[in-house]
Amino acid sequence: MSDWMSKYTNPLSIYTDDAPNSSHIDAPPLKRDCIKACESNEVSCPNKECRHWMNHEEDLNCVLVAVEKNEAGMTLREIGERLNLSFVRVCQIEKGVLNKLNKKIQKPVSIK
Repeated sequence: MSDWMSKYTNPLSIYTDDAPNSSHIDAPPLKRDCIKACESNEVSCPNKECRHWMNHEEDLNCVLVAVEKNEAGMTLREIGERLNLSFVRVCQIEKGVLNKLNKKIQKPVSIK
């Protein structure tokens, strides 16, 4: 058993929602243990309770893997296919998020 697996008592505990800690904001992104385990064992993530889980085998059922594999970005249609949402619904979600961001940006900031 590898060193990183020895600290886990439950074999599925490597597939958790805990992100690795980084002490420095500018540090390069670290690959999570669960992604490493899935890649090394050539299996898709079995943890459907993880907030990053999605039903898309090509991306190991992980949103983080999908983002990593598509650094140039994905179209709204590709996102919809991965999340089993219609293109129209993905557009609606995008519009809502952009509206929220605009409201946050336009709010005056008071410094005390």
